[in-house]
Amino acid sequence: MPDCSICGACINSDRGGADRLPSLFDSIGPVMTGSSSSATAGVLRIGRMGRLLIGGDPDAIDLYFYGALSTTYKGHASDGAVVAGLLGELEDSDLIGKMLRIAAERGIPVHDHVDPESTRNSMTVDMALVRNGVHYRISGVSIGGGEIEMQEVDGWPVLLHGFEDGALFLADHCFSQSEVEAFLGRSVQSVTATEYDGKAFHTVLTETALTEPEINALRGASIRVYPLRNLWDFKLKDPVPLFDTFARWLALAEKTSAPSAAEAYEERRSGVSREWVRKKTLTAWNAMKAAVENGLAGHNRLLGGLTPGDDGARLKNLVDAHQNLSGPVVGTAIARALAVMESNGSMRQVVACPTAGSCGIMPGCLMTAAEKLGSSDDQIIDALLSGAMTGVLVAKRAPVSGALGGCQSEIGVSSAMAAAALAQLAGGSAKQVQEAYALALKNVLGLVCDPVAGPVEVPCIKRNAIGVANAFAAADMALAGIESIIPPDEVLDALINTQQYLPRELRGMMSGGLCATKKAHELKDWWYKKLATM
Repeated sequence: MPDCSICGACINSDRGGADRLPSLFDSIGPVMTGSSSSATAGVLRIGRMGRLLIGGDPDAIDLYFYGALSTTYKGHASDGAVVAGLLGELEDSDLIGKMLRIAAERGIPVHDHVDPESTRNSMTVDMALVRNGVHYRISGVSIGGGEIEMQEVDGWPVLLHGFEDGALFLADHCFSQSEVEAFLGRSVQSVTATEYDGKAFHTVLTETALTEPEINALRGASIRVYPLRNLWDFKLKDPVPLFDTFARWLALAEKTSAPSAAEAYEERRSGVSREWVRKKTLTAWNAMKAAVENGLAGHNRLLGGLTPGDDGARLKNLVDAHQNLSGPVVGTAIARALAVMESNGSMRQVVACPTAGSCGIMPGCLMTAAEKLGSSDDQIIDALLSGAMTGVLVAKRAPVSGALGGCQSEIGVSSAMAAAALAQLAGGSAKQVQEAYALALKNVLGLVCDPVAGPVEVPCIKRNAIGVANAFAAADMALAGIESIIPPDEVLDALINTQQYLPRELRGMMSGGLCATKKAHELKDWWYKKLATM
C-alpha cells in the first residue's frame, strides 16, 4: 500500500479519541455462537462489514489468514464465520458451522489462503470479494471480545468499528466538508480524506444512515462509493469518556456507587438511557443462565472433540454428592463455568465476557454467589455493571485477545471482572470492587495462550476453572480489607508490559506451552486428519 498523505482541507479534528472507546457491552457481550469471540464473532463482524461495503452478498470469496489465526482458524470455524457475515448472518446465528456448505449450495466459491509466517497482526482477516463483476479487497482486525477495526478498503487506509453511519467514496480530487454537505443536502459530522496519485479517498460520517438518494448523489461525484451503516444496536455518541482510569472511576463511584458510575459512563458514551443499559445487561444475564443450563444438560458435542463434553456435569454430580473438597459454592461455580465453556465449544449461544474463551467465569461465579446470597436481579445487574466497567478500562488500553496478549488477556481479565462483580454482589465498597479486580489480575500475569490443535477446548475450558477460583479468592481478600500493594491502574500497566514481552510462540501459535508436548502433537495430527474429512 502506498505511503499516503492527508489532505489538510478535509480534516475535521473533532473525532478526537473516537477510534477507541469500548462500551460496557463490549465487555459483557456480544451474545454469540461459540467458539471464539475474536476468531468467530469478531471475524463474522468483519464479514458483515464487507457485505455492507460492497452492497450485498458477494459472488465469490477469497479469505486470507495470517500468523496464529492461519493455524487455528479451522478450530474456531473462522472461515465459516466470515462467510456467515458476508451472507448476512448475525453473531448468534446457529448456521455458522454450516455456512461453507450453504455458500457452496448457492454457487458462491470460497477459497482460503494462509500465511503462518506473516508479520501482519495475527487477527487480520483479508477478503478478496467479487460482486456483480466488481472486485473488492477489504481487511479488518478482530481486536478481542468481538470488537473489530476495519483497516483497508481497496488498498486505502480506513479506521472503522462497525458503529459508523455515512459512506466512504473515492474521487479524482479532494472534497471539502461543505462541498460534501452541498451534494448530500444535509450536515455531516466529519469528512476526512487520504490523497495519493491524483485520487482522494474520503470517509464521511453522519449522525444517521444516508438514504439511497443521498448515496446516489455521492455516486454522481465519485469513482466508487461504499455505504456505511451502524451494524449494532448502539453506537459511539460521545468520544470523550466520562472517565478512563480506575482512579477516576473510583472518584466518581465514591460519590454514587460503582455500578451507577458505570451506567453514567455508558449513558455518555452511547447516548442511551440508564434504563436501556440495565435492560440490555439483564438480557445478557439471561443468556448466561441459559448457557449454564445448556452446558449442564450433558448433550455437548464439541467441535474439536478433544474432551468428552460432560466435565461440568461430572463435577456438579460430585458437588451434589458432597464429595468435593472446595465446598458447594466454589465447586458449583467451577462446574457451571466448565459447562458454559462446553456449550461454547459445541457452537451454542454464550455471552463473551470479555471473550468466548473465558465466557464461563462470570456466569459460574455470579449465578452461584447470587444463590448463596439470595440476590435480586437488580443486585446481579449492579454486579455485572461493575465487572463490565473493569473490562472496559482494561480494553481501553490493552488487547483482550489470547492471540494478541496471551491467555492472561482472556482468563486473566475475565477473572478480574468476576472478582469485581463478586465484591459488588457481596456489598463491597467501590474501592473493594477495584481491589478485587487488581488482586485477581495480578495472580494470572504471564498466563500463556496455547490452544492444543486449535479448537477452544484444551486447555481453555479447564482454565475457566482457575479463573473462577481466583475470582472468589480475590473477592474474599478484598472484602476482608486486604489491598493490592500495586494500585489498580498500575496492575493494568503490568498486564500491558507482560503482553509486550510475551513471546509470539505463547500467543496462540500452537508452538509453545502445552502445544509443545507429545500428546498435543498427537491430538493436532488427529484433528487435522479429521478436518480433511469435514
